[in-house]
This record gives sequence, C-alpha cells and structure tokens, in this order.
Amino acid sequence: MLLAMDVGNSNVVLALFKDEELLESWRLHTNNTHTGDDWWIAVKHLAKDAGVDIGSVNGIIISSVVPVVGRALIQMCERYLQIRPMRVNAHLPLDLGLDVKDPDSVGADRICNVVAGRTLYGVPGIIVDLGTATTFDVVNESGHFIGGSIAPGMEASARRLFSGAALLSAVDLKVPGTAIGRDTETNLQAGIVYGVVDQIDGMITRIREETGWQDIKIVLTGGLGGLISDELRTSVTYDPDLTVKGLRLIYQQCS
Repeated sequence: MLLAMDVGNSNVVLALFKDEELLESWRLHTNNTHTGDDWWIAVKHLAKDAGVDIGSVNGIIISSVVPVVGRALIQMCERYLQIRPMRVNAHLPLDLGLDVKDPDSVGADRICNVVAGRTLYGVPGIIVDLGTATTFDVVNESGHFIGGSIAPGMEASARRLFSGAALLSAVDLKVPGTAIGRDTETNLQAGIVYGVVDQIDGMITRIREETGWQDIKIVLTGGLGGLISDELRTSVTYDPDLTVKGLRLIYQQCS
C-alpha cells in the first residue's frame, strides 16, 4: 500500500493507494507548528476510522511546497513507519521534459499535476489547479512542461479583500447564480467567483492563441475546482485527485 502526501500552503492531502486504486484520501489544514508526532496522531486516527491498517504501508511519496511541514512528515514516516519517503523534485528520473529557464524552480505539486495530466488525459494540455494560488501548467505535444502562469487563489484574494475593506464582511464562497448581485453578499460572491471563472476562461483563450493548439485537453483540479467547473465556458475535466494520482504515477515510475 502506498501513502501519498501532497503538502500545500493551505492544505495537506493524504492518500492511500492499493496498486492503482485510491482507497482513501483526507484533506487537513497545513499547520507549520505540527511535529512528526502530531501528524502521526492525525494519520493513525484517520486510518483507523476508515478501517485501514496503516501498518500495511510499504511505500511513501511526498510533494511539498512548505519545507517545515515536509520535514515533519518525513520524520513521522521514518519514526513510525520505518520508511524514508521518495521526495518529488526536478531531478527524479522521470521521462518529463521541464522546458523552462530554471527546472529546479518548478514546484513539486506542478510536477505531479503535469505527470498525471499528460498520462491520464493526453497532450497537449493545460492543467489548472485552484489552491492557495491558481496555477496554469502547459504541456506541449511531446508531453513536456513548457511553463504557465500563477495567479492569486480565490480564497487568498477574498481574504485580502475582507481584511482591507472595513465595511465588507466575509461571505461563503458559492455560485450566486447571476453576475449582478442584489445585496452585498451576492455582490461579493459574483465578483469573487465569476472573476475567477472569467480569469480561467480568459487565460485558456490566451494560451490557445499563443500556441495555436485547437485540440487541447483542459484539466481542472484543486479544492475549489468543483465549485466553478460547471460555470466555465471552456469544456474541462474536473479531477479533484489529480495531484495525488500524479504522486502515485511518479512513485511507480521511479521506484
């Protein structure tokens, strides 16, 4: 059984695979103060509640963009599972071209998304990940990552707005149904949600124009992807587990 761990700025996603089957996945808040022991308590209880024997794990892989949390999780694995995790980076022996100026600067999560996107959905493609940041990863006809773009994420933008505007209170992020809000709450929801929707549609249009690609696979992932996938004018495939599926594929290729 494989334990795959994706450490993002907002959430840590833990997933258990048996061969290609995703058995369980959990999403926890990223906590920079947690020790390896703290993470073990969480992992052990989650697995127990799911009826999974965590002791059956015989392989572990981790992608992390938060070094302190990544180190704590590695300590947890080494102490309690006696396994040193495989760590995702640009130097793994993957059949993956990172055709960018500085391959070492490509985030581990983006490497996972590119591997999963091109393997599961084909090329050329664009993978849009809605997390703390909204990232656009572009994969060419040869399956190489050629770059993309990074924008502020929906929740991060909303928090910045609420903290900087004394008369605006936080609202639930949901689709309001109309672009014209009739009160402060729906005004905010329309601006935040449809603003991201139009940003994604617009960026995909620009990438199409720059590349000249017509038949292009668009994959949407990330915790907020399900909220907006049906609102896009662009035809997309929503895969909430894309990043951990990439972790499984990388482990399979490199172990």
